[in-house]
This record gives sequence, structure tokens and C-alpha cells, in this order.
Amino acid sequence: MFVLVSPGAESSARAAVHDPQDLRQLRVEFRDVGDEAAAAALAAAGLGTVDGDHVWLEVSALRASGDGSGDWDTRFGGMLGYAQSQGWTDEQLTRVRAHIVRT
Repeated sequence: MFVLVSPGAESSARAAVHDPQDLRQLRVEFRDVGDEAAAAALAAAGLGTVDGDHVWLEVSALRASGDGSGDWDTRFGGMLGYAQSQGWTDEQLTRVRAHIVRT
């Protein structure tokens, strides 16, 4: 699973979740967009906020990108559990931290 932030219409950027079935990774890709435009796109999409070289992603927004199956929910929970064990979540498990890849 990754969040792609890419150029949109009228000099703005857009952000969307891609490949939600791959729960072995979580990253945010800024593709041909600057940090300010990416931050605005992430906020507008309700996906998260930029924090240096990372993004705090909203767990509810990521969960909404899944297929709703019990298997997916179990695997998503496993991904969050791993992130929590590494200190990559907030205390309430409402946000998860992901690194930014700039391309």
C-alpha cells in the first residue's frame, strides 16, 4: 500500500491510496510535486499531514481503501500491529507514520 501524491489540474496536486492489497509496505510517494503542494493535497484528501521526511497517515482513510473483506482487515491489523511495535503509530492508533519517497 502506498499513497501517491502527483500533479493535478490547475497547478494543484492530488493524493490517493494505491495498491491497497499490498500490506507488506507503507510509504508516501511525492511524484513531481513539492512539499507544500503535497502537504495541501494530503490534507485535502483527508489522508494525513507532512512531518519532515515522513507523513502521519490517517488510519481511517487507509482502512477505507481496503476491500472490506475479513482477510484484508486481518492483514491490515497485522500491518498496524507491526507499525505500533516499531513506534510508528500515535498512542490512539489513529495515525501511522510512513516515510516519503520523492521521485
